[in-house]
Amino acid sequence: LAELHLHMYGTIRAEDYLERLGHREVDWRFYESAFERAYGERPRLREILERHRAGDPEARQEFRQLFVFGDADAGNFERFQAKFNLLINGSAMMHAVTGTHADPLPGIAEEIDFFVARVLSDQRRQGIGYAEQRLMFGPPFTNEMARRLSIPILERYAQATRDGMTSRLALSLSRRDPWPDFELVRELALGPHGESVTGVDFCYVEEGFPPKGKAEFFAAVHEFNQRHPTRALAILYHVGESFGDKSLESAVRWVHQAAELGAHRLGHAIALGVDPEVYGEHERSESVAERLDQIDYDLAHAEALRARGVRVDENALFRERDTLRVRRPDEPIVHRYDAARLDEVRLRQEL
Repeated sequence: LAELHLHMYGTIRAEDYLERLGHREVDWRFYESAFERAYGERPRLREILERHRAGDPEARQEFRQLFVFGDADAGNFERFQAKFNLLINGSAMMHAVTGTHADPLPGIAEEIDFFVARVLSDQRRQGIGYAEQRLMFGPPFTNEMARRLSIPILERYAQATRDGMTSRLALSLSRRDPWPDFELVRELALGPHGESVTGVDFCYVEEGFPPKGKAEFFAAVHEFNQRHPTRALAILYHVGESFGDKSLESAVRWVHQAAELGAHRLGHAIALGVDPEVYGEHERSESVAERLDQIDYDLAHAEALRARGVRVDENALFRERDTLRVRRPDEPIVHRYDAARLDEVRLRQEL
């Protein structure tokens, strides 16, 4: 068995997290406020933890319901993040964000080692022979801090590989500016345990960060791979996962463009997989800048789109582009979807 899309802190079991929490006192306001914004009510976490520590057997299952994602948590990225904040809030990682410890790294390193050991044990028990974990440090972690935390993980993975289970690490980079993080990834990939570095990952909020902005970065990764084929890095790119700020056509385009730029694997890409019929007839908006990008895309791919049955009126697109170019890039444009337009989105998904 192989697991190609695992996030380090997304593979932690509720039982292991409860054990890790123990009887520690945690300020849960960060989690509680995000949960209330997303769900409209405050979670019962404090009460559940008190009952669990008092020996109530039902509290463990109630905690699991708060911790594990289910159908009721679907719908938008805000709910996902609010739920995930339960893990982040009680993690030692939070100390680096809040500055509550002068040197939070020893505690974070011990925490990561605890969870890595549990995850590897789970994977062996499930018969997984190959697994790729993704890990994001993000601000305020410097490259030196991330290096000190990554090397022990790579050492554990190297030992796991020697024991017969191939374990790999991909560091998640900032969508806003991936270059500083990429310096560290290259250093680790060329280091003594570089065979355990599988690639670079882009995750978290995708709105506001179109794939076209990563063209230079993608080219740099491909150039690195040509120079170091035995330590080549895969580009793992989350896209088409959350697209409330754009048209359905633009959401599909983002997935296509990430692939065209040379991403080796696309994360989720539900913009291609959700039947447009699910959305029904509705309205949605996107910026003038986004619409202009879509027009350029349709003009560049007009022949392929028509071959799939998508109507492309190039003269109309040229006229629309001229009209939009004099408007503010951030000005919203409203799109109306009827049954015919939803059918065309479906054809685009199959392009």
